[in-house]
Amino acid sequence: MKFRPISSLILLASLSHLTYAEDADRSKPIEITADQGSLDQQNQVTTWKGNVVIIQGTLKFTSADLQVTRNTEGFQKMVATGKPVTFRQKLEGKPQYVSGHANKVEYDSKTNVVILTGAAQVKREGDVVDGARITYNTATETYQVDGSAGKQVKVILQPSTTEKKK
Repeated sequence: MKFRPISSLILLASLSHLTYAEDADRSKPIEITADQGSLDQQNQVTTWKGNVVIIQGTLKFTSADLQVTRNTEGFQKMVATGKPVTFRQKLEGKPQYVSGHANKVEYDSKTNVVILTGAAQVKREGDVVDGARITYNTATETYQVDGSAGKQVKVILQPSTTEKKK
């Protein structure tokens, strides 16, 4: 089923800049497929259920279920669940991709915060962040990683490839 309500389109356009993602993706059409979709105009809630796949340019986002709500100020909240929710998108001007997965992904356009919970992992240019919960602020480009009982967080950072000029 293909279904393109306005609130989902606005949210997805904002999702495409969560990282240093390909700028050209924002001008590409958004394709959403799912087993089922519904829109409640009165309450500004869009729901997608079953095999949700969202593609916009190089961005590919998958989940079992996705719900987008919009408040009276126009801000949106997204909650995606699945085992796992996945995403992958090309980095701006580079051949590499940013990708990740978690059991649940939440995004709030008012606070610019993305929260990945449950076996959360984000990979970018060889760097890996792994934890029970990853919180990322897209405006400040800061993140926090939390572990869980008996499991620590794990971060792998690649050495810098830039040389200092003398």
